[in-house]
Amino acid sequence: MPSRQRLRPATHVLRRAPGELQFGTDPRWAVRFVGLDAAEETWMHAMTGTRPARTDASGLSAARRTTLLRLLRDARLLVPPPSSTAVSPAPGGGEAEAGVLGALLPDGDAHRVLAGRARATVAVVGLGRVGATLATTLTTAGVGTVTLHDTSPVLVTDVGLGGYRMRDVGARRDVALTRLLGEISPDVRTRCAPSSGAAGGSGPPDLVVVIEHRAADPGRVRELVGDGVAHLSVVVREADVLVGPFVRPGLDPCLRCVDLHRAEIDPCWPQVAQQLRDVSAPEHEESVVAAVAASVAAGQVLAFVDGSVPRTAAACLEIPAPDAMPRLRETSRHPLCGCGELTSAPPDGAPLARSARTSGRGRG
Repeated sequence: MPSRQRLRPATHVLRRAPGELQFGTDPRWAVRFVGLDAAEETWMHAMTGTRPARTDASGLSAARRTTLLRLLRDARLLVPPPSSTAVSPAPGGGEAEAGVLGALLPDGDAHRVLAGRARATVAVVGLGRVGATLATTLTTAGVGTVTLHDTSPVLVTDVGLGGYRMRDVGARRDVALTRLLGEISPDVRTRCAPSSGAAGGSGPPDLVVVIEHRAADPGRVRELVGDGVAHLSVVVREADVLVGPFVRPGLDPCLRCVDLHRAEIDPCWPQVAQQLRDVSAPEHEESVVAAVAASVAAGQVLAFVDGSVPRTAAACLEIPAPDAMPRLRETSRHPLCGCGELTSAPPDGAPLARSARTSGRGRG
């Protein structure tokens, strides 16, 4: 194999039959090589490192080796060596993430993506079961800084999913979760946000996840929209969880757009929504739906951090009990909202405090 190329990480090489090898098992990219003679089969196993060292290629011509390597490249099985060896703050240095990322990325360079995650800052507002599970997932995935905001106490119903233990009951959620995340990965920076503002912290994070109950409140994220900070809404409702929309200010429809669209269908929605926001009652989150919602939200967050457009940009995912199978609901900008005009500056003309991940990013 040329020194500048390597087999895509975590690719299994399997012998299907005499003269037939299979590279990979995922139907999105698995390929078969057929019609190989014994020497070709042995050489392909050896040069991919999947069979101990019998590298005798005396039975292969240079032209045939070149042909086989070309076929591997055409199948996108050969990738360059990694551009970075940066250590991820994820447990085990991110080894669990690297295999999958290496399989998915065009260049196979998982270390580059893990290094980007290590530089990222994500704020999580609302630390019940969904928020706690989301925060622990992001920490495990190697996000470098996780800011936590929820001063309410840990409830008995919070215990288990997300990592809270019985000893945490009664403690502040953000404090208890900070301790837990430190145990999962001491290299991830965690901090409790101040009591004011949607995210807190010394500067704008790359992304804020706001977890609410019953109905989303566009007013809570108004400052984030004005500052150009990307944010994801998660709403725990009666028997489902709504993940989305994911809002990149100036690019995607915002929470007010969603409310305006709903009010067109149901003129009573504004007063109903306000009553839901004003409810003061215990906020419980069912185990299965909370676990799936947190995982889906983590996937949206990591897609953004890794440089992709989240699927919930201009959409919402409804995750209902009892099966927790997500259902996609598209949305769009509302002409009365005006959020699409927020492309470079708020109405007062002050520059947006956009994070580097939001600035200049379009749909890709």
